[in-house]
Amino acid sequence: MPFLLLVPVLLLIVADLIRKMFRPIAALSKEVDQRQDEQLHPVEASHFPVEVRPFAVAINRLLGRVDQSMASQRRFVADAAHELRSPMTAISLQAERLEEADMSEQARQRLRALREGIDRGRNLLNQLLAFAKAQSSVSAVATPISVQFIYRRVLEDLMPLAESKQIDIGVDGQRDAHLLVGELDLFSLLRNLVDNAVRYTPNGGKVDLAIEVDDKNVALIVEDNGPGIPVAERARIFEAFHRLLGSGQIGSGLGLSIVKAIADRLGASITLGFRDESSQSGLRVTVNIPSQLVSQIEVEVSEI
Repeated sequence: MPFLLLVPVLLLIVADLIRKMFRPIAALSKEVDQRQDEQLHPVEASHFPVEVRPFAVAINRLLGRVDQSMASQRRFVADAAHELRSPMTAISLQAERLEEADMSEQARQRLRALREGIDRGRNLLNQLLAFAKAQSSVSAVATPISVQFIYRRVLEDLMPLAESKQIDIGVDGQRDAHLLVGELDLFSLLRNLVDNAVRYTPNGGKVDLAIEVDDKNVALIVEDNGPGIPVAERARIFEAFHRLLGSGQIGSGLGLSIVKAIADRLGASITLGFRDESSQSGLRVTVNIPSQLVSQIEVEVSEI
């Protein structure tokens, strides 16, 4: 009888000991699963049982190799794009000089096509550099920056393109928010969103920028009345070089990839929707800023 009573007690004690021994492994699994793609720093292995510690050390070695491989890939893309800028600039200058020469109308048409191709190449190189920088795990120094100030910079930068397409572009509402993010990061994120909206909105269309505030949560919104993005395409729209077929627009397919990379590094999330849900037309992109990045919220600012 003593042994019959002791066996269940021993089983419970052993089960509790095993559960406590493997608790660090469960915590490690949860911590690794919640990491972002670029968070490849080593895991803390000192508190693991001796039997499991070699496994954690092997994981750290693997993370280190993956980090080095990704860094080499980003460095190669950035170096290649940087090295190609000089010859591309030289070709562009030669094309400008050639345009001053006396030539037939047919030759001028071919020269215009050549210059358009050169401009697309230069834009692709600039986007590749921006993409490599956005994927970098090093964030800029975070200082309170006004969203309305960045909106103004984006509008000044893209106003010529919007005017050439007769697009009504502006900021809706009079709220402002100061975010604890790098100025270049926020500018690059919003500029790529607005640039996409202007390019894919038909002539005579409308693009609106807005700020929505819910308690301490801030949402940056870019809306247009273009064709929108089909629901079936939204899962892949942030992949590098992925472009919608039949859009009729010439681009690199990197704009939204840059936006996603910056948002992931900041801890922000992106939501895609239709501007008009009833007709499922237009596009509404919402960048949800986490509350820890919000420094100040202002109810009214001067209208843009």
